[in-house]
Amino acid sequence: MPQITLFGATGPTGKAVIREALRRGYTIVVFARSPDKLDTELRFSGKIKIIQGTLDSYSAILSCLRNSTAAFILLTPSDGFPRWAGGSSSSLTVTSGYHNIIRAMSELGVKRLIGIGTPSYAEPQDGFNLGLAVTVPLLKLLAPRVFEDVVETGRLLKGLGGDTNIDWTWLRVSLLYDEPAPRNGKYKLGFTGQGGRIALPSLSREELSKALLDEMEERKWVRGMPFCWT
Repeated sequence: MPQITLFGATGPTGKAVIREALRRGYTIVVFARSPDKLDTELRFSGKIKIIQGTLDSYSAILSCLRNSTAAFILLTPSDGFPRWAGGSSSSLTVTSGYHNIIRAMSELGVKRLIGIGTPSYAEPQDGFNLGLAVTVPLLKLLAPRVFEDVVETGRLLKGLGGDTNIDWTWLRVSLLYDEPAPRNGKYKLGFTGQGGRIALPSLSREELSKALLDEMEERKWVRGMPFCWT
């Protein structure tokens, strides 16, 4: 099977994607600032190559992308949270990371990019959902740097235009949880409002990992930003 590179794989979503990718037989390269955050059984399984680095280390990014067919960017803008909430109040951490990763992909000829974002970046096709109508403005008020980072990442991808050699897809998600999806809880892709107009849409990380890998293989949303929910 082809080799894929994962950025932001030491978090709960990243670990779910690793397990799904291993189940499908992919060779995996993990780019991590703190490799020890990866579960021991994964770190020493012999099935994963780990490259340590930060998002401003261009040479390390190049190294982990070499010979890969796709990059999965599972970063979250947690640094933009206030210091009291565990962040560093840094600005546009994720957007800057995307810039460097896209630059390296272009240099190496890696064409497929799969990322995750949130409904903070709205699409024209999005509909009304009360839960999102409350939480998105609240995030903008309480953590403006986080909100800004998500929006700027969306603008960066949209700004690549049709002439780019990067075939990107950005799955937007809201409330993620770790438990397996309920029976008949297969993920859906579309736009906000289609999964209901009242409750905040949720999604298990297990189903998100399937959605991300399915999109890489099926290419149904190239240069699209679908909302994902169950």
